[in-house]
Order: sequence, then C-alpha cells, then structure tokens
Amino acid sequence: METIEQERELKKEIKLFSHNVKVRWVDLDENGHVNNGVYQSYFDEARRAAFDESGLSLNELRKRNVGPVILKAELEYKAELKYPETTKLTTRFEPKKGSRVSVIQELYRESDGVLVCSATFYGLFMDLKRMRPYKITDEEASKLA
Repeated sequence: METIEQERELKKEIKLFSHNVKVRWVDLDENGHVNNGVYQSYFDEARRAAFDESGLSLNELRKRNVGPVILKAELEYKAELKYPETTKLTTRFEPKKGSRVSVIQELYRESDGVLVCSATFYGLFMDLKRMRPYKITDEEASKLA
C-alpha cells in the first residue's frame, strides 16, 4: 500500500504538484462513500491548480486560444473515501511529442496517508480557434515536466 511518505520520495525526482480537497457531504453515494463520478472532479481541480503552479496558466493559454482536452481517463480505485475527510492529490505531467500530454494523478486520504485512487489522463493541447492540435513549445513542456 502506497503512502504519502513514498510519494514524497518520488517528489524529489520529478516535478510533482500537490493540492488538497475536502470531501463534501454532497459528494457521497447512497452507501456513504464518495461517488465514483466525483473523483474526476477532484482530479480536475488538482490538474487546474497544477497548471497554475507550473507557470503554464490555463487562463493565459485561453487568452491565446489554447486549451487542454482529455481524450481518455483511466481510474483505479484502491480504498474507500468517506466524509469528513481531507484528501491530498498529486499531479505530474508527462509531455509527449507534439501536442500530446499524459497526466498521472494520485489521491490520498490525509488522515492515514493511504492511496485511495490513482488515475492517468491522456490528452492534448488544442488550438481552440482552428480546432486543431497545438504543438506545445519546449519552454511550455519544461514548465510541466
């Protein structure tokens, strides 16, 4: 079972962004667990924060008519998450050639450091005006990785 301590060791080697989200009562399903659909909103919030922290602000990209688009999402649930809990989400980007990028994220329970869910999102950057892939520059890629 992975813990926050193991994640800290990884952080020394790669650019790892962290974000906290509190579980809300409305996030629960009828069994008292966080609804599986809510996890994606937690990951989305953490990705947005990571973009801003990286210096590749989504607001600045949008001004240039560039935006990230998710093509595929893979989530693996490993432990339960209930209310009230605070989560810690980690995000790392793996820019690929051209416009492609993979985003690897993990969600931990803060109370005990247990890994609750891991996710990989596959996407690309789009020129939103032309509706064509946007090739990120080396400078933009270095901000992420």
